[in-house]
Amino acid sequence: MASTVEDVNPPRVDGVNGHREQLETRQLPPGLPGKPYVISSQEGEIIYIPLSKSATRLLITGKESENAFAVVSSGGSQSAPIGFHYHRETHDVFLCLSGSINVWAGEKCRTMRAGDFASVPPGTIHQYQILGPHSEFIGLIVPGGWEEFFRHIGEPYGVLIPKLKQAAEKFDMVPCPQHQQFDPQEWEDADSQLPGKPESYFLKNASGPAFEIGGSVCRPLVTTAESHRKFAIGSIEGSAQHHQHAIFAKPGLCMRFDEVHHAFQVTEGSVEFHIDASAPSRIVAGDVIFVPKGTAFRFQSTSRFSKLYVFASGGGLIEVLCKVGKGHASPILPEKAEGCNMRALEALQSGYGFSLC
Repeated sequence: MASTVEDVNPPRVDGVNGHREQLETRQLPPGLPGKPYVISSQEGEIIYIPLSKSATRLLITGKESENAFAVVSSGGSQSAPIGFHYHRETHDVFLCLSGSINVWAGEKCRTMRAGDFASVPPGTIHQYQILGPHSEFIGLIVPGGWEEFFRHIGEPYGVLIPKLKQAAEKFDMVPCPQHQQFDPQEWEDADSQLPGKPESYFLKNASGPAFEIGGSVCRPLVTTAESHRKFAIGSIEGSAQHHQHAIFAKPGLCMRFDEVHHAFQVTEGSVEFHIDASAPSRIVAGDVIFVPKGTAFRFQSTSRFSKLYVFASGGGLIEVLCKVGKGHASPILPEKAEGCNMRALEALQSGYGFSLC
């Protein structure tokens, strides 16, 4: 059943200047487009999945993103695999945040731990299994709207079976009960690079390409090349010690994408976001912030180390950072940082659909 807790915390007045309201912090998505908001850690529309030991949290749905994508988080304890299936049009991704999960995609299966990633394009037979006493993962669903499946099956057991039968047609989910089960396999060298084309793949934590920009490091997990040009996901690691060199080092500088929605989840440390004219919002580990297209934003790390994941309904911020940054081979942040190449960043505006403001 969905959570029925009151879903809105009243906007607060910024204690520094006394007039700017803080960005709205919610317990449930608002259900309408064009509205930036924050979902606090462990909040969201909570749906308990029957016949499992898990719950799914809807953080961003198709209603907020104009069906561009949905962001959902799932957590639970050891249970059986959910059952093989595929989608005709829906692209799934799995990003493990804590604990461990098994993910099957095509002929491969990996046991994923924190930071490991899997991309499952349409037509790929797949399933997942939660392992251990408690594990969590987050996923992007493209296009948005398929997350309604969780509401559909989040019912008492007596009505579950007929609803599952209805789901195949209504929610682009085709069960594959005859698909043979197989054990997880060892990670391979190929699991440390992006394929450059829209096929299923796994990416080991802290592997693949990395780019340094003003002391921050961006690691793309999936780009438009792997997603039929529909979305991009990546991590950004940063430090308050490098802020004077960062992409948003210039006071008041913001970035706005006219056609791309963004969602950010902080997993380590704290990050301060400025959204349009709202007062600064300090986002800490577990919090999610949604920035709809056409909304100006800027952010900076406010801790010695921070890490956040970025989900974009296009190339968005991730592909901009990959383009303007330089290759970074180290698994950690640079000890010293150089300033961001602002001239190169400005030159990307028209080609990458954003403006600096």
